[in-house]
Amino acid sequence: MGQVKKATSALSKLFVYGALKYGQPSNSILANTGNGYANFWCRATTTQKLPLVIATRYNIPFLLNKPGVGYYVTGEIYEVDDRMLNSLDNLEDCQDIYTREKQDMNIGVGEGTVPCWVYLLQKYPEKLLSLPYLSGYENSSTHPYIMRHRRTHKHPAQDDLSYTAQN
Repeated sequence: MGQVKKATSALSKLFVYGALKYGQPSNSILANTGNGYANFWCRATTTQKLPLVIATRYNIPFLLNKPGVGYYVTGEIYEVDDRMLNSLDNLEDCQDIYTREKQDMNIGVGEGTVPCWVYLLQKYPEKLLSLPYLSGYENSSTHPYIMRHRRTHKHPAQDDLSYTAQN
């Protein structure tokens, strides 16, 4: 009777393409069991071309929801529980910036595709499309990724994604 019920939350697949990838600045979020469960599953590629750009003064990688533009983007699939997805939704400023949606990802020749959650930028200023498109993200000294706790409240990332007309 007094047994603790284990969470029976089903695992979801999550495709990560930016700072959450292994060896990248935010991977510790996935590694931290306090945020929930995450386990590397395999490498993967988007099934459609999408523009991956590095933007804002914080050099954040964004996948823009504009199919057919850019490259097939490489990333990693993790198996995650609902708790981890909730942690990421909060971290990824989901309400303000990203939307999380299901897309099929390519897991290799003859392996077919797997539906995965992915964080996309739905609304963005047109100027982001004039940035260089990447097929894969690596943090670099040219565009060093600024961790969230080092960003200033005076300038939230979404300020740099404002939709005002550019002169």
